[in-house]
Amino acid sequence: MAHRFAILVLLLIFVRATLSQDLPITAKSALLADAETGEILWQRNPDLRCYPASLTKIMTAILVLERGNLGDWVIVPKEAAFTGESSMALKEGERVQLKDLLNAILVRSANDACVAAAIHLAGSVEKFVEWMNEKAKELGMTNTHFVNPHGLHHPQHFMTARDLLTLTRYALQNPTFRSIVSQREIIIAPTNKSALRRYRNRNKLLELYPGCDGVKTGYTVPAGKCLVASATRNGWQLIAIVLGSQDHFADCATLLDYGFNNFVRLILAEKGEKVALLHVPDGTTEWLWVTATDSVKVIMPKDKVGRIKSCLVQGNLRLPIRAGEIVGELIWDIPGASIHKVKLAAAHNLDWSWKAKARFWSIRFLCVLVLTFCC
Repeated sequence: MAHRFAILVLLLIFVRATLSQDLPITAKSALLADAETGEILWQRNPDLRCYPASLTKIMTAILVLERGNLGDWVIVPKEAAFTGESSMALKEGERVQLKDLLNAILVRSANDACVAAAIHLAGSVEKFVEWMNEKAKELGMTNTHFVNPHGLHHPQHFMTARDLLTLTRYALQNPTFRSIVSQREIIIAPTNKSALRRYRNRNKLLELYPGCDGVKTGYTVPAGKCLVASATRNGWQLIAIVLGSQDHFADCATLLDYGFNNFVRLILAEKGEKVALLHVPDGTTEWLWVTATDSVKVIMPKDKVGRIKSCLVQGNLRLPIRAGEIVGELIWDIPGASIHKVKLAAAHNLDWSWKAKARFWSIRFLCVLVLTFCC
């Protein structure tokens, strides 16, 4: 028998905290977002074009990882050895492994390592920069333009906080990148022209902020202090980005605190999880377990937990039912935000009960008798 019903359960009301809520940060552009989905929890001028300084090196590192062999030996060219500002003091003709250059790029923020890696991989800095802009376009970074691989100031070298979020989320999917940016210190073995090198990570939040696990610092006078910082607590990772800050560490810590203290990530359903029972009176058992066909996660203010409306809608069931067959839908209504849905699949086979079969055949038999006598 086909039928349809809905079970209303009071769970949560979700009213998204305003993205414009004032926070005591100094950055001219900033945002806080969920690392997994990219959902922004707080923002200030996220599409403002800013000088990214050494945050540029996130893109440089990705290209090194995707286009290079970290076991390669790099002969440092003169152009790299004479790159200014932050460096690892490379010398012309020095023989260094590409993996050591990558570590220095991300932990030491070494400009000379960027140039050495770029020339080694692309043949020239100019060609490598072409790769950087191509990759940005591929990732959908529509407000980004690179002029060099290190971030030293150039008026046409810019990014936005939103584009940096896109880039950082992509980069953190790479396990090597993720591992390097989480290190508090690196050691680079002696080379033909240098003794052992030891560098502390310039991201001080790795030591000062509980749960911090990356990502990259940046600074030039025109750019101000810049930082992309990630932190994970109870399996939930947030990304904070500040550009043009007076105190990038304090600003990112404030953003991360705001996220962890005021929001919670809820898993409404896991893919394959049994989420409900449907009543099927003519089945071999009267109840059918159903599973979610996908995972459903939401982020919401902690003080609003307890009031979402959820509705279970049963489809027109026709016995027999096979495992995996779509039999309904679970809908979460989050007032003021959105509606989340997930299809429900039968967790097991379900056939007619013997009583239902007997009733069916009895009715058919009676129909045959009636037709026989009538004729």
